[in-house]
Amino acid sequence: MINVNDLIGLVYGWGHRPDDGSGKTDCFQLACEIHRRLGFGDYSPQYNWVYAEYTDDTFPRRRMARWLLENGIRCKHPKPGAVVLLPVEVGAALGTYIDSTDVLFIGPGHHVIRAPLGGIGQIFWMNR
Repeated sequence: MINVNDLIGLVYGWGHRPDDGSGKTDCFQLACEIHRRLGFGDYSPQYNWVYAEYTDDTFPRRRMARWLLENGIRCKHPKPGAVVLLPVEVGAALGTYIDSTDVLFIGPGHHVIRAPLGGIGQIFWMNR
């Protein structure tokens, strides 16, 4: 199990990474940070173009779903490191499983939280 206590409470900020010193992160950068901590590949540099082309207001959320479908494998069961596409009502677009039940994600209050989601959302294993 990885330690994520330093990530809990970070505030949502488009394009911010958890380690940039701002106290902010977005859901994609949060997922990338968890992947790094779990020892998986870091795919964030190949998506820097998103922040150059879009803002938080102009980013089409459907692109996130397409990215997951094109670059990941759908999973029936959660596992550490799997990302989950969350419904809008939950808060953020992406969450990441840190174990078989708990997900780290940006909640409705715009802060990073850890919670068991009980099967909410679509789970993907990111292989690229």
